[in-house]
Amino acid sequence: MIRTTALIAAAIATPALAQDIVDISGLESWGLDGDLQNQVGVFFPGPLDPELGYIILRIDYDITIQTLGDSWFSDLTVRFGNSDGTFHGSWPDTFVPGAGADFGGIQRFTGSFETDIHLNEDGEFHIELFETFDDNPGALDAFLMPGSTFAFHRFIPAPGTASTLALAGLALTRRRRR
Repeated sequence: MIRTTALIAAAIATPALAQDIVDISGLESWGLDGDLQNQVGVFFPGPLDPELGYIILRIDYDITIQTLGDSWFSDLTVRFGNSDGTFHGSWPDTFVPGAGADFGGIQRFTGSFETDIHLNEDGEFHIELFETFDDNPGALDAFLMPGSTFAFHRFIPAPGTASTLALAGLALTRRRRR
C-alpha cells in the first residue's frame, strides 16, 4: 500500500503547466445574465490531452474595461463555461474583475486566480460578459479594449502519469481482493 501511494504521489507531484494566451478584446456586455445581446467568446485554449482531457489550473487576466453611460466596473461580470453550458470545477464560474470599483470610465485590471476547470471533449471554452445591474437597458454597458487577455495555465501530465495512475489503481484493486 505504501509503495502504491508513493507511485501515485510521484505521478501527481511532477506535472507541468502550459500557458495559452487568449485575446478577448472586443467582448461586449449589453445587459443582465442571459441577455441575448451579451457576447460570448468561444475559444480553444490549447490541445486536449488524449488521456486526461484539459484542466485549467490558473487564469491570469490583464484586461482593460471601458464602461458606457452609467455603468460601473463593479457591474461587469465574467462567466466561464463549456460549449454545452456546463461548468466543471470547484471554483465559481463567474468573477468580477472590477469588484468594489463603483465608478465607470476606462480602467485596466490585472490579477490571477487558481481554479480547476475541466473542459468537455470538444475543448471549447466560453467566456461571457454580463451586467449584475443594467444601467442602460437595451444599450451597450461595457466592452474589453484592445490588448485584453486571459492566460490559461493548463495541466500537462508528467510522462506516464495516466499509465502510472492506472497501474496504481490496479495494484490497489488487486491488494483489496486478497
